Amino acid sequence: MRTRWFPLALLLLSCGGQFTPETLVDSLKVLAITADPPEVAPGQSASLGIVELDPSRPGGVTTVVWVGCEPDPIDFNRSACNDTSALLQPTAFADFPPGVRILGFGTKAGYASAPTLFDGVDAGDPVRFNGTSGPALAVVIGEQINPTSSNAELRDLFTRIEKKQVQSVFALTRVTVSEKPQKNQNPGLLGLSVDGVALPTNAKLQVHAGQTVTLEPLVAPDAKETWVLELPTGNLPQTETLVTSWYSTAGRFSVPRVDLDSGTITGFTAPGSPQIADDPVPDKRTGTLWAVLRDGRGGLSQQSVGFYVCDDSATPTVTAIMPPATMGDGVVVTGTDLADALDVVVGEVALPHASYSPGRNAFIGDAPALPSGTYPVTLRSKNCSVTDTGLTYTVP
Repeated sequence: MRTRWFPLALLLLSCGGQFTPETLVDSLKVLAITADPPEVAPGQSASLGIVELDPSRPGGVTTVVWVGCEPDPIDFNRSACNDTSALLQPTAFADFPPGVRILGFGTKAGYASAPTLFDGVDAGDPVRFNGTSGPALAVVIGEQINPTSSNAELRDLFTRIEKKQVQSVFALTRVTVSEKPQKNQNPGLLGLSVDGVALPTNAKLQVHAGQTVTLEPLVAPDAKETWVLELPTGNLPQTETLVTSWYSTAGRFSVPRVDLDSGTITGFTAPGSPQIADDPVPDKRTGTLWAVLRDGRGGLSQQSVGFYVCDDSATPTVTAIMPPATMGDGVVVTGTDLADALDVVVGEVALPHASYSPGRNAFIGDAPALPSGTYPVTLRSKNCSVTDTGLTYTVP
């Protein structure tokens, strides 16, 4: 039986228990760091990525500095990164000791251990199969940093960060390095279900002010992996636990984290609820929510979804949908009141990067990524209506 927690959350809020939830993204914040793949062989590279934003500084510049450490499979505590607390004191890297290095600048970086990582480990040692962790730290800084900075300039920067003279956020991840043949993969997050119905890919969530809807992640059938832990007493089969964490720029979640096996369904209450005075409808009636899916052993996937707090605008109509005339052109949708359209959905995929063009009086977006075939066209609008246009779109 599935558990629904959101009525209790709303009851607490209505009784005066208002607070700023950990799920609210209203300042510089890191939502997720991904390693792709999350488990590698010695010498093999993983691509690191970060989801970070700062709504408190619209248009403000941030820089991500990545610091990585060599794993220590023998566990002699030789690495400067064995003590996690040291990672949160950047001046500890003042002389950049052996095994510590700058991985890069920006939202992407690469991590790889030495190919000889396990050379000092006996051939039959379980650590070769089970793996060891390579720490990687993302330091998100609220100012522009030159990627060609010298070590002296970086040491000065880390000193200012530690003294809290510059706004910053630290986020730590670990890449598993092992010799096992079947390595961990990031869990497949396919999309979101809203009140039990899959939200079309790329589409915005339509909600009325203060409305509560249920959200569930849609995961791939093979998202939950099994693996074996080698122990001196024998092999121990293991199964992943998938947990979803929720975040948003406005609105409230009934529970911030949900174990997918618990049967708990998350309730999302849109901004504008009379029970939550400090969560008004945003000026442009728009916001973003994120689902971050973790597998408990380093694998992570995330998806962002825009939402619109519906108004009393007109219901648009679509009279024609035209495919791109030439390579690089967009799909052109014509009709009436299209300034009040949110999404044009072909099959179950909304036109990517779509918006209303006043100059052309049309709704224009990229071609949908769909297999060849003919698909129905649906219109989703700012007044929360969903309309079958009666039209079709053919993908060659």
